[in-house]
Amino acid sequence: MARGPSSRTGSVSAVARTAQRLSEEGIDILKSHLEAWKDKRSRPGVYREVHKEAKKLNLGGEMNREEWDTQKEAYKTWFYNHG
Repeated sequence: MARGPSSRTGSVSAVARTAQRLSEEGIDILKSHLEAWKDKRSRPGVYREVHKEAKKLNLGGEMNREEWDTQKEAYKTWFYNHG
């Protein structure tokens, strides 16, 4: 019996698509906060700061909670890949 794709696979691909859509400005913001992110105690604050800066540049537009969670996962993936 063939199995359908798992829900986890779908969420990973959504994060991968969002990560691919990170703009140059968004990546510059992430780069500027990379050193702070390496300190595990400051990570929640780093996400808030990145979100504030991205919002100033209107990189994400108006996001609901689900879209922000997806964007945050893309940021997290980028930080782990570059940290």
